[in-house]
Amino acid sequence: MINPFRSIAGIEVLVNEPLSKHTSFHIGGKTRYFVKVYSHRALNKVISTIKRQRIEYYVIGGGTNVLVSDEGFPGAIIKLYGIFRTMKRTGDIVHCGSGFLIEHFLQKAKALGYGGAEFLAGIPGTIGGAIKGNAGAFGKSMADIVMGITVLTDQCVVSRFSNKEIEFGYRQTEIRDGVLILSAELKLIHRKQRDIVSDIRNNLAYRRQRQPTGYSAGSYFKNIKPYATGKLIEDCGLRGLSVGDAEISRKHGNFIINRGHAKASDVLKLANIIKKRVKNTKGILLKEEVRLLK
Repeated sequence: MINPFRSIAGIEVLVNEPLSKHTSFHIGGKTRYFVKVYSHRALNKVISTIKRQRIEYYVIGGGTNVLVSDEGFPGAIIKLYGIFRTMKRTGDIVHCGSGFLIEHFLQKAKALGYGGAEFLAGIPGTIGGAIKGNAGAFGKSMADIVMGITVLTDQCVVSRFSNKEIEFGYRQTEIRDGVLILSAELKLIHRKQRDIVSDIRNNLAYRRQRQPTGYSAGSYFKNIKPYATGKLIEDCGLRGLSVGDAEISRKHGNFIINRGHAKASDVLKLANIIKKRVKNTKGILLKEEVRLLK
């Protein structure tokens, strides 16, 4: 097997890499190529190679909100490092690389004395992933703080989208697959560090009280207003139900937990049981928040 990326500088390529090592579910088969990219120039060359070779690809952030099939992924998984994990401030605007981990972003913003993103505390993943999925909590979401984003289109053209052009929706945007978020401009507010620390601690404590620990992809299904999906699932008597080593959390019905050796097929069977039971009992069709990668 000849590595098509072998001549590109500024990257690291792992061949036949198990994706279970790179997802919060700790589930999934191998990907043909796992490409770590450290610069804009390298990313352009990687994407050009992918287009030329007609290789299927997917950009992974923190590996959350994704379930990888047991058969793995036949193409290339791209993960952003280096320049994509940098951050700088200009006034109240923070310019942040899309690969910046949310946890590290909050820490650096706090050190600069800027808040407004504390609602993200406890949400895993990267800034880019949070934007694409319009991550949020406590009545706020990325739509409230994103001023604009710089992207690499599927035609390898660098472009900028404003907040309105992103078309934020509930846990989604209109950023289509194949468009890579490179960086974002985030509007923060100047705050005392002790107030930022207090809000982050309170938000983390709230999550610990209400959300289970263990390997999961977070909330498996989207909330359908005005209902809380976790309660719908629990009201259907599904709490604790398992298929193989995949289990519906006893603490929060909208979490499917990998108890250690679950397969993607176990999770999918369990999710299907949930959807059928909620549809038959409540008349509500649940929609997955977690994406299946195969």
